[in-house]
Amino acid sequence: MKKILLGLVVLLSLSVNAQIKIGFVDTERVLDTLPSRKVAAEKYMAFENELRQEISAMAQEIEKLYVDYEKNKINNSPVMNQAAERKIMEKEKAIQERDRTAAQDLQAYSNELNDPIFKRVEDAIKLIAERKKLTMVVDKGSTLYFEEASDISNEVITEVLKTEKL
Repeated sequence: MKKILLGLVVLLSLSVNAQIKIGFVDTERVLDTLPSRKVAAEKYMAFENELRQEISAMAQEIEKLYVDYEKNKINNSPVMNQAAERKIMEKEKAIQERDRTAAQDLQAYSNELNDPIFKRVEDAIKLIAERKKLTMVVDKGSTLYFEEASDISNEVITEVLKTEKL
């Protein structure tokens, strides 16, 4: 009886495996071919540079305050020195806070730029998978081996380029 059940389980698993059809896509290559991805990267870099310049200007302001403090420390009263130290510390806190919010702003901007691109790629993958009656599509980057015949990357590139708007 156990042999019959084992045989049925093996037959069922073979029939299930026969129905699974897997495709592979190189999403990195797909994304690298999209003009919108290059535009998004340029916009991101411009925003990142803008934020860096802002933070750099803040750091230069702190440096100037510190140089002035050191230069006038001997001639200033203790109250004036404390006020200058407090001002430097407040500016340092402000730059730390801006650095933190800048990282959040960069992440949000990256999502804003890339999410529509990822959605178009995902939609193209789904469309090709439906056309080819694939039950699963796996990224090549996370796969050790696959047959080149099951690579749908070129078809995905063609499909997603149809939706590019620049």
